[in-house]
Amino acid sequence: MTSCLYCGSANSREAFEVQDIFNDQYQWLVCQQCTTAFLHPQPTEQQLTRAYDESYYGSGEKKFIPIVEKVVDFFRKRNARQLAAQFGHKGRVLDIGCGNGNLLHYLGKEGDFELHGIEPEGKSAERAAEHKEINLHKGYLKEGLYPKNYFDAISLVHVFEHLPNPKETLAIIDQILKPKGFLLIEIPNISSWQAKLFKQHWLHLDPPRHLQLTPPILLKKELKEMGCQLKSEAYFSPQFNPFGVQQSILNWLLPQRELLYEALKGNQEYLKDYSKGNLLLQKIFHWTSFPLFIFSDLVASVFKRGGTVKLLLKKISK
Repeated sequence: MTSCLYCGSANSREAFEVQDIFNDQYQWLVCQQCTTAFLHPQPTEQQLTRAYDESYYGSGEKKFIPIVEKVVDFFRKRNARQLAAQFGHKGRVLDIGCGNGNLLHYLGKEGDFELHGIEPEGKSAERAAEHKEINLHKGYLKEGLYPKNYFDAISLVHVFEHLPNPKETLAIIDQILKPKGFLLIEIPNISSWQAKLFKQHWLHLDPPRHLQLTPPILLKKELKEMGCQLKSEAYFSPQFNPFGVQQSILNWLLPQRELLYEALKGNQEYLKDYSKGNLLLQKIFHWTSFPLFIFSDLVASVFKRGGTVKLLLKKISK
Protein backbone atom coordinates (compact mmCIF):
# COMPACT_ATOMS: atom_id res chain seq x y z
CA MET A 1 0.00 0.00 0.00
CA THR A 2 1.28 3.48 -0.87
CA SER A 3 2.27 5.60 2.11
CA CYS A 4 0.51 8.92 2.59
CA LEU A 5 2.30 11.62 0.60
CA TYR A 6 1.76 14.10 3.41
CA CYS A 7 2.52 12.35 6.69
CA GLY A 8 4.05 9.05 5.50
CA SER A 9 1.57 6.82 7.33
CA ALA A 10 0.81 3.43 5.76
CA ASN A 11 -2.62 3.36 7.42
CA SER A 12 -5.16 4.35 4.75
CA ARG A 13 -8.53 3.29 3.36
CA GLU A 14 -9.86 3.23 -0.18
CA ALA A 15 -12.34 5.98 -0.97
CA PHE A 16 -13.17 5.08 -4.60
CA GLU A 17 -11.69 4.20 -7.97
CA VAL A 18 -11.06 6.91 -10.53
CA GLN A 19 -10.19 6.91 -14.23
CA ASP A 20 -8.07 9.58 -15.92
CA ILE A 21 -8.51 11.00 -19.41
CA PHE A 22 -6.10 8.34 -20.75
CA ASN A 23 -8.32 5.53 -19.37
CA ASP A 24 -5.79 4.51 -16.72
CA GLN A 25 -7.32 3.33 -13.45
CA TYR A 26 -6.32 4.55 -9.98
CA GLN A 27 -7.64 4.51 -6.45
CA TRP A 28 -8.14 7.49 -4.19
CA LEU A 29 -7.04 6.61 -0.69
CA VAL A 30 -7.64 8.56 2.51
CA CYS A 31 -4.95 8.57 5.17
CA GLN A 32 -6.35 7.47 8.53
CA GLN A 33 -3.62 9.42 10.30
CA CYS A 34 -3.86 12.92 8.80
CA THR A 35 -6.95 12.61 6.48
CA THR A 36 -5.05 13.64 3.34
CA ALA A 37 -6.46 12.01 0.18
CA PHE A 38 -3.95 10.73 -2.35
CA LEU A 39 -3.62 8.77 -5.57
CA HIS A 40 -2.69 5.07 -5.64
CA PRO A 41 -0.63 3.81 -7.31
CA GLN A 42 1.44 6.91 -7.84
CA PRO A 43 1.75 7.59 -11.59
CA THR A 44 4.89 6.47 -13.34
CA GLU A 45 7.28 8.93 -14.97
CA GLN A 46 5.86 7.90 -18.35
CA GLN A 47 2.29 8.58 -17.20
CA LEU A 48 3.24 12.00 -15.84
CA THR A 49 5.09 12.90 -19.03
CA ARG A 50 1.96 12.06 -21.00
CA ALA A 51 -0.26 13.97 -18.53
CA TYR A 52 1.85 17.12 -18.92
CA ASP A 53 2.30 16.91 -22.68
CA GLU A 54 1.56 19.74 -25.11
CA SER A 55 -2.20 19.17 -24.92
CA TYR A 56 -2.19 20.00 -21.19
CA TYR A 57 -0.57 23.39 -21.76
CA GLY A 58 -2.48 24.10 -24.96
CA SER A 59 -1.04 23.65 -28.41
CA GLY A 60 -1.33 27.30 -29.48
CA GLU A 61 0.25 30.47 -28.15
CA LYS A 62 -2.15 30.39 -25.18
CA LYS A 63 -3.48 27.54 -23.04
CA PHE A 64 -7.17 28.17 -23.79
CA ILE A 65 -9.21 29.25 -26.78
CA PRO A 66 -9.21 33.09 -27.17
CA ILE A 67 -12.49 33.93 -25.40
CA VAL A 68 -11.64 31.76 -22.39
CA GLU A 69 -8.09 33.10 -22.26
CA LYS A 70 -9.52 36.62 -21.98
CA VAL A 71 -11.69 35.57 -19.04
CA VAL A 72 -8.73 33.86 -17.35
CA ASP A 73 -6.60 36.95 -17.94
CA PHE A 74 -9.29 39.13 -16.33
CA PHE A 75 -9.01 37.05 -13.17
CA ARG A 76 -5.19 37.15 -13.30
CA LYS A 77 -5.26 40.96 -13.38
CA ARG A 78 -7.77 41.08 -10.55
CA ASN A 79 -5.72 38.63 -8.48
CA ALA A 80 -2.55 40.63 -9.16
CA ARG A 81 -4.17 43.82 -7.84
CA GLN A 82 -5.34 42.03 -4.71
CA LEU A 83 -1.95 40.44 -4.11
CA ALA A 84 -0.13 43.74 -4.60
CA ALA A 85 -2.29 45.33 -1.93
CA GLN A 86 -1.80 42.38 0.43
CA PHE A 87 1.97 42.33 -0.15
CA GLY A 88 2.34 46.08 0.39
CA HIS A 89 3.05 46.94 -3.29
CA LYS A 90 6.75 46.07 -3.01
CA GLY A 91 9.21 43.27 -2.28
CA ARG A 92 10.84 40.17 -3.71
CA VAL A 93 8.14 37.69 -4.76
CA LEU A 94 8.36 34.03 -5.78
CA ASP A 95 5.52 32.30 -7.63
CA ILE A 96 6.02 28.52 -7.46
CA GLY A 97 4.43 26.94 -10.53
CA CYS A 98 4.13 30.31 -12.24
CA GLY A 99 2.63 28.87 -15.45
CA ASN A 100 2.87 31.31 -18.34
CA GLY A 101 4.08 34.07 -16.00
CA ASN A 102 1.11 36.37 -16.58
CA LEU A 103 0.18 36.63 -12.89
CA LEU A 104 3.72 37.80 -12.06
CA HIS A 105 3.70 40.07 -15.10
CA TYR A 106 0.55 41.85 -13.91
CA LEU A 107 1.80 41.92 -10.33
CA GLY A 108 4.88 43.77 -11.54
CA LYS A 109 2.66 46.51 -12.93
CA GLU A 110 1.04 47.04 -9.51
CA GLY A 111 4.13 47.99 -7.51
CA ASP A 112 7.87 47.84 -6.99
CA PHE A 113 8.39 44.08 -7.13
CA GLU A 114 11.36 41.88 -7.92
CA LEU A 115 9.71 38.95 -9.67
CA HIS A 116 10.82 35.31 -9.47
CA GLY A 117 9.04 32.27 -10.91
CA ILE A 118 9.51 28.51 -10.96
CA GLU A 119 7.99 26.39 -13.72
CA PRO A 120 8.99 22.93 -15.04
CA GLU A 121 10.44 22.71 -18.53
CA GLY A 122 7.72 22.82 -21.17
CA LYS A 123 5.30 25.03 -23.02
CA SER A 124 4.32 27.15 -20.01
CA ALA A 125 7.95 27.78 -19.07
CA GLU A 126 8.63 28.91 -22.64
CA ARG A 127 5.76 31.39 -22.39
CA ALA A 128 6.93 32.61 -18.97
CA ALA A 129 10.44 33.16 -20.34
CA GLU A 130 9.02 35.75 -22.74
CA HIS A 131 8.43 38.03 -19.73
CA LYS A 132 11.95 39.41 -19.36
CA GLU A 133 11.16 41.04 -16.00
CA ILE A 134 10.72 37.58 -14.42
CA ASN A 135 13.72 35.77 -12.97
CA LEU A 136 12.64 32.34 -14.14
CA HIS A 137 13.93 28.98 -12.90
CA LYS A 138 12.94 26.13 -15.19
CA GLY A 139 12.60 23.14 -12.89
CA TYR A 140 11.41 22.53 -9.35
CA LEU A 141 11.86 24.05 -5.92
CA LYS A 142 14.80 22.39 -4.18
CA GLU A 143 16.79 23.04 -1.04
CA GLY A 144 19.62 25.47 -1.69
CA LEU A 145 18.04 27.00 -4.78
CA TYR A 146 17.50 30.30 -2.94
CA PRO A 147 19.19 31.85 0.13
CA LYS A 148 17.59 31.75 3.56
CA ASN A 149 15.11 34.55 4.37
CA TYR A 150 15.19 35.70 0.74
CA PHE A 151 11.56 36.38 -0.24
CA ASP A 152 9.03 38.88 1.04
CA ALA A 153 6.17 36.83 -0.42
CA ILE A 154 5.69 33.36 -1.90
CA SER A 155 2.65 32.05 -3.76
CA LEU A 156 1.47 28.59 -4.82
CA VAL A 157 -1.75 28.90 -6.82
CA HIS A 158 -3.15 25.45 -7.57
CA VAL A 159 0.31 23.92 -7.36
CA PHE A 160 0.44 22.30 -3.92
CA GLU A 161 -1.79 19.39 -5.01
CA HIS A 162 0.68 18.49 -7.79
CA LEU A 163 3.55 17.97 -5.36
CA PRO A 164 4.84 14.49 -4.48
CA ASN A 165 6.65 16.01 -1.46
CA PRO A 166 4.30 18.61 0.10
CA LYS A 167 5.83 18.69 3.60
CA GLU A 168 9.35 18.96 2.17
CA THR A 169 8.21 21.88 0.03
CA LEU A 170 6.71 23.63 3.08
CA ALA A 171 10.01 23.14 4.93
CA ILE A 172 11.95 24.80 2.09
CA ILE A 173 9.43 27.66 1.96
CA ASP A 174 9.89 28.12 5.70
CA GLN A 175 13.62 28.59 5.09
CA ILE A 176 13.46 31.04 2.20
CA LEU A 177 10.53 33.19 3.37
CA LYS A 178 11.51 36.22 5.43
CA PRO A 179 10.07 36.86 8.89
CA LYS A 180 6.93 38.94 8.39
CA GLY A 181 6.79 37.62 4.83
CA PHE A 182 3.53 36.53 3.20
CA LEU A 183 2.57 33.07 1.98
CA LEU A 184 -0.37 32.51 -0.37
CA ILE A 185 -1.61 28.99 -1.02
CA GLU A 186 -4.68 28.15 -3.12
CA ILE A 187 -5.81 24.52 -3.40
CA PRO A 188 -8.84 22.40 -4.28
CA ASN A 189 -10.92 21.87 -1.16
CA ILE A 190 -11.22 18.12 -0.55
CA SER A 191 -13.63 18.99 2.28
CA SER A 192 -15.97 20.83 -0.12
CA TRP A 193 -19.54 19.92 -0.96
CA GLN A 194 -18.39 19.41 -4.55
CA ALA A 195 -15.84 16.79 -3.52
CA LYS A 196 -18.31 14.97 -1.27
CA LEU A 197 -21.10 14.98 -3.84
CA PHE A 198 -19.26 14.07 -7.03
CA LYS A 199 -16.54 11.78 -5.61
CA GLN A 200 -14.68 10.14 -8.52
CA HIS A 201 -16.34 12.52 -11.00
CA TRP A 202 -15.07 15.68 -9.29
CA LEU A 203 -13.12 17.88 -11.68
CA HIS A 204 -10.44 18.79 -9.15
CA LEU A 205 -9.31 15.21 -8.64
CA ASP A 206 -7.61 15.66 -12.02
CA PRO A 207 -5.80 12.28 -12.06
CA PRO A 208 -2.91 11.65 -12.47
CA ARG A 209 -1.70 15.25 -12.09
CA HIS A 210 -3.17 15.86 -8.64
CA LEU A 211 -1.18 13.51 -6.44
CA GLN A 212 -2.65 14.50 -3.09
CA LEU A 213 -5.34 16.77 -1.67
CA THR A 214 -4.67 18.05 1.83
CA PRO A 215 -7.72 19.18 3.84
CA PRO A 216 -7.62 22.93 4.61
CA ILE A 217 -7.95 22.31 8.35
CA LEU A 218 -4.79 20.17 8.32
CA LEU A 219 -2.85 22.61 6.15
CA LYS A 220 -3.77 25.54 8.40
CA LYS A 221 -2.64 23.56 11.45
CA GLU A 222 0.70 22.69 9.85
CA LEU A 223 1.32 26.26 8.73
CA LYS A 224 0.51 27.56 12.20
CA GLU A 225 3.10 25.17 13.64
CA MET A 226 5.56 26.58 11.08
CA GLY A 227 5.04 29.99 12.62
CA CYS A 228 2.59 31.37 10.07
CA GLN A 229 -0.41 33.39 11.17
CA LEU A 230 -3.58 33.09 9.10
CA LYS A 231 -4.57 36.52 7.81
CA SER A 232 -7.48 35.50 5.60
CA GLU A 233 -9.15 32.49 4.01
CA ALA A 234 -11.54 32.55 1.06
CA TYR A 235 -13.79 29.71 -0.13
CA PHE A 236 -15.65 31.72 -2.77
CA SER A 237 -14.01 31.67 -6.22
CA PRO A 238 -15.97 32.60 -9.37
CA GLN A 239 -12.81 31.74 -11.30
CA PHE A 240 -12.69 28.08 -10.26
CA ASN A 241 -15.71 26.90 -8.31
CA PRO A 242 -18.73 27.24 -10.65
CA PHE A 243 -16.84 25.47 -13.42
CA GLY A 244 -15.87 22.77 -10.92
CA VAL A 245 -19.56 21.91 -10.47
CA GLN A 246 -20.36 22.16 -14.17
CA GLN A 247 -17.57 19.88 -15.34
CA SER A 248 -18.24 17.42 -12.51
CA ILE A 249 -21.88 17.13 -13.58
CA LEU A 250 -20.76 16.45 -17.14
CA ASN A 251 -18.20 13.90 -15.89
CA TRP A 252 -21.05 12.11 -14.10
CA LEU A 253 -23.29 12.10 -17.19
CA LEU A 254 -20.74 11.34 -19.93
CA PRO A 255 -18.39 8.37 -20.44
CA GLN A 256 -15.24 10.52 -20.62
CA ARG A 257 -14.13 13.08 -18.07
CA GLU A 258 -13.11 16.70 -18.64
CA LEU A 259 -14.61 16.96 -22.14
CA LEU A 260 -15.73 20.56 -21.74
CA TYR A 261 -12.42 21.57 -20.17
CA GLU A 262 -10.49 20.02 -23.04
CA ALA A 263 -12.84 21.71 -25.52
CA LEU A 264 -12.07 25.09 -23.94
CA LYS A 265 -8.38 24.33 -24.51
CA GLY A 266 -9.02 23.32 -28.11
CA ASN A 267 -7.80 19.74 -27.62
CA GLN A 268 -9.25 18.33 -30.84
CA GLU A 269 -7.59 14.93 -30.50
CA TYR A 270 -9.39 14.24 -27.22
CA LEU A 271 -12.71 15.42 -28.66
CA LYS A 272 -12.61 13.51 -31.94
CA ASP A 273 -15.37 11.04 -30.97
CA TYR A 274 -17.86 13.81 -30.12
CA SER A 275 -19.96 15.79 -32.57
CA LYS A 276 -19.89 19.58 -32.80
CA GLY A 277 -23.52 19.55 -31.67
CA ASN A 278 -22.67 17.59 -28.51
CA LEU A 279 -19.84 19.96 -27.64
CA LEU A 280 -22.02 22.99 -28.40
CA LEU A 281 -24.66 21.75 -25.94
CA GLN A 282 -21.96 21.42 -23.27
CA LYS A 283 -20.79 24.98 -23.91
CA ILE A 284 -24.37 26.29 -23.77
CA PHE A 285 -24.82 24.51 -20.44
CA HIS A 286 -21.58 26.12 -19.24
CA TRP A 287 -22.52 29.70 -20.10
CA THR A 288 -26.23 29.59 -19.18
CA SER A 289 -25.88 27.80 -15.84
CA PHE A 290 -22.92 29.89 -14.64
CA PRO A 291 -25.04 32.37 -12.59
CA LEU A 292 -26.74 29.48 -10.77
CA PHE A 293 -23.45 27.99 -9.70
CA ILE A 294 -22.07 31.39 -8.69
CA PHE A 295 -24.97 31.52 -6.23
CA SER A 296 -24.40 27.95 -5.01
CA ASP A 297 -20.72 28.77 -4.48
CA LEU A 298 -21.66 31.79 -2.38
CA VAL A 299 -23.78 29.54 -0.17
CA ALA A 300 -21.05 26.89 0.08
CA SER A 301 -18.42 29.49 0.96
CA VAL A 302 -20.43 30.63 3.99
CA PHE A 303 -19.94 27.14 5.43
CA LYS A 304 -16.29 26.91 4.23
CA ARG A 305 -17.34 24.24 1.76
CA GLY A 306 -16.47 25.98 -1.52
CA GLY A 307 -14.68 23.92 -4.17
CA THR A 308 -11.37 25.70 -3.60
CA VAL A 309 -9.74 27.59 -0.74
CA LYS A 310 -7.26 30.48 -0.75
CA LEU A 311 -5.13 30.94 2.37
CA LEU A 312 -3.09 34.09 3.04
CA LEU A 313 -0.62 33.79 5.89
CA LYS A 314 2.10 35.91 7.48
CA LYS A 315 5.27 34.42 8.92
CA ILE A 316 5.58 35.70 12.50
CA SER A 317 8.46 33.58 13.84
CA LYS A 318 12.14 32.88 12.98
